[in-house]
Amino acid sequence: MIGVLLAAGSSSRIGEPKALIQLGHKTLVERSLQVLQAPFIDTIVVVLGAEKDSIRSIISQESVEIQESQEWALGQGNTLSECMRALAPRKEPVLVMLVDTPFVQEKHLQALVEAHESNPSHVMISSFQGQSSPPVLIPFEHQQKLYDWKGDKGFGPFWKSHPDICQWISFQEEYRDLDTVEDKKYWQEHWNK
Repeated sequence: MIGVLLAAGSSSRIGEPKALIQLGHKTLVERSLQVLQAPFIDTIVVVLGAEKDSIRSIISQESVEIQESQEWALGQGNTLSECMRALAPRKEPVLVMLVDTPFVQEKHLQALVEAHESNPSHVMISSFQGQSSPPVLIPFEHQQKLYDWKGDKGFGPFWKSHPDICQWISFQEEYRDLDTVEDKKYWQEHWNK
């Protein structure tokens, strides 16, 4: 199984690269990679775009593959489709995580993988108190549906247009990503407690 971390955006709403924001003693990219280093993930791929050199410089794990997005400025949809096409020859399930979701833990990934093992032909989608969000586990047979993904859209339109192949895994944790200055303050206070 391939674990993909999308960390290519420019973070225009927050005014600084999200991947480099410190929470406690680690940056968001370091925290996300720590979660992806689960025993059921065989390969970790980080997709970079904006601030790629700065982010690359703090990725210490030699085992992490770095993929540079050529289309990151066009939005997450382009970055995602570019990544899916690049990974297609491997024909493996892909578990996609976003760098700005500090509430995601290994247990969430584990639940998606266990659900995938029981139902390998379905896309597994996380639901945090009813909010659908990555991490998302995509079997190889459905990855081509994302090859032409475009613009600044995430996964929402995907599961709305393909509900028959999707399965939602519910979690009790609240969904709160890191998109704004207020979110940054909230998470920094959370980690400093």
